[in-house]
Amino acid sequence: MLDVVRKALLAGLGALTLTKERAESLVDELVKKGEMSKEDASKIVSELLEKSKEQREVVADTIKTEFHRVRNDFGFVTRKEYEALEARIAKIEEKLGMSTPPEVVIDADPQSKEDKDPESGQS
Repeated sequence: MLDVVRKALLAGLGALTLTKERAESLVDELVKKGEMSKEDASKIVSELLEKSKEQREVVADTIKTEFHRVRNDFGFVTRKEYEALEARIAKIEEKLGMSTPPEVVIDADPQSKEDKDPESGQS
């Protein structure tokens, strides 16, 4: 009986979104109806919450794996790789006696400033 209740609750609620309060509420209804003892209810709530946690971890791991795969497929560098390159460039500039370059500002507007009308800011 407990296995049937456990499976029904997990299927009906979705293991990812199950909260302690929601699990307790649903199981308390079964206790009130006399379909389950309080001891069994407590055990099921604990098991349901553990299953929910496991499912969230599986989803999080899957998302991380897919993110890394996509990042690698597109050839994006990691922050660590980027920072290592910045440090190497800074060392090279220092050896060459170059001053720190001006900060680069990326314009979110794809139109170049020369194409815009100076009075209205439009082309």
